[in-house]
Amino acid sequence: MKKVILKLFKSGLIVIGCILGIVLVLFIYPIAEPLSQKADTNDYIISNINIIDVANDSIITNQFVYIKNDRIVKITTGDSTSKDDHSQIVDGRGKYALAGLWDMHSHLAFQIAPQVIMPLHIANGVTCIRDMQGIVNINKERIIWRKKIDSEELLGPRLIGFADEIVGANYDEQNVLELVNRTAKDSQTFIKIYSGILPDRYFPLAEEAKKQGVVFAGHYPNAINPIDASNAGQRSFEHAHLFLKHANPLAEKNREYYRAMYSDEDIDQEDRPSSIDMLAGFDYQKFYALVDTMVKNNTYFCPTHITRKYEAFTNDEEFLDDENLRYIPYLVSLIWKDDVSEMKEYAKAKGNQQYLEDFYIKGLELTGLAHEKGVKILAGTDSYDPYSFPGISLHRELEELVKAGLSPAEALASATITPAEYFNVTEIYGTVAENKIADLLILDKNPLEDIRNTTSIERLFFNGNLYEKEDIDHMKMFVEDNASGINGLSISVKMFLRLMKDNRH
Repeated sequence: MKKVILKLFKSGLIVIGCILGIVLVLFIYPIAEPLSQKADTNDYIISNINIIDVANDSIITNQFVYIKNDRIVKITTGDSTSKDDHSQIVDGRGKYALAGLWDMHSHLAFQIAPQVIMPLHIANGVTCIRDMQGIVNINKERIIWRKKIDSEELLGPRLIGFADEIVGANYDEQNVLELVNRTAKDSQTFIKIYSGILPDRYFPLAEEAKKQGVVFAGHYPNAINPIDASNAGQRSFEHAHLFLKHANPLAEKNREYYRAMYSDEDIDQEDRPSSIDMLAGFDYQKFYALVDTMVKNNTYFCPTHITRKYEAFTNDEEFLDDENLRYIPYLVSLIWKDDVSEMKEYAKAKGNQQYLEDFYIKGLELTGLAHEKGVKILAGTDSYDPYSFPGISLHRELEELVKAGLSPAEALASATITPAEYFNVTEIYGTVAENKIADLLILDKNPLEDIRNTTSIERLFFNGNLYEKEDIDHMKMFVEDNASGINGLSISVKMFLRLMKDNRH
């Protein structure tokens, strides 16, 4: 018997050794160097292009756009080039020029973002993002990435703002005043509010942030009335559940439940109001009271409807069999599969599948109504959450916003003009105009006629550099190669070990 046990023990050690050996090999296996931006010294003239005037919901036809270095220096109705002008001509006849897109709720998520996330943003015309904090603490990397992107060394969307601190729920051990002091040192960073922050921490944070000019934005705090949060200065609310959780007769009882839970008090799950009952009791009067407060305080709303769509479509195999999964590394795919399994299990309970579908549809309706009343809408995707693909899903979110009742021009504004206003950078971003940064999508089709035409990208300019269709295809192939095969396994091991080492939880 002892010999058998010893033999099994040795066999176990061999298996463990082999596994550790494989992990070590994959960890040290070299992955591709990040893509750099084009070293392009050309000046450009885009001839006879149709400019999409998002603000006026119109097309300015047959324009000549002059690009020098990284700026649009002139726009004319005719060709005004001189004989000694050596600018490269780009034929824009029959094409449409749109300002670079923004994803205002994105996650770079891991240290390997330059290999599997950033190129997808650029390939899909997303040239600026608001990074809402990933799973791993990547602040040091993000500061380096920001500098390299600005200096054109690294291909990736500009990090106009990112959450360098997060507070709430299991992120809630930090001293909030010290947190504000740290964030105040970098004007391009902000504090992300997570759902679990309690009032006795939230309001001192809000007061100190206001004193120091620090932005805080993020989730609807479950234990706090969002009217009070808006009045306290929260810059934006994220996700479509904002209105649905607040505007019902059970909202205060729901907040009391969360206050007790986050305070580690004894709670009875039966005291938690039913999500189905809260939706069924939706109160438009409460909804409009919150909307009016948000308009008064200039509180933005980033609904990320595609995340609610994913929940509603978790049992739709055609939806789940998305061709863009080829861009997702193995580890992230496993996380997504686990989330899908949990959602499928949740949907089995009586009424839950119908609730998820109704929740998704109601969220669209409320975004449209809020927009009509003047709430400023931001397009965001919660990218790297299940079935939210970097860059790709921004176009899908624009479709959702049109379903919500926004016109195509209004949806486009949520990904161009309004983000620039949010960050107070309208002088250089948000529209196709003189003196603006030359970030342009050149489209085959007019998105004012059909919002899905934003995907008809023939070529694009980023930082004034021209990327042809083959360049765009190369970016996508680069990500696909890194996410698959031994590269994908190596990247997944690196992600996993970093997750274990530096998890924000």
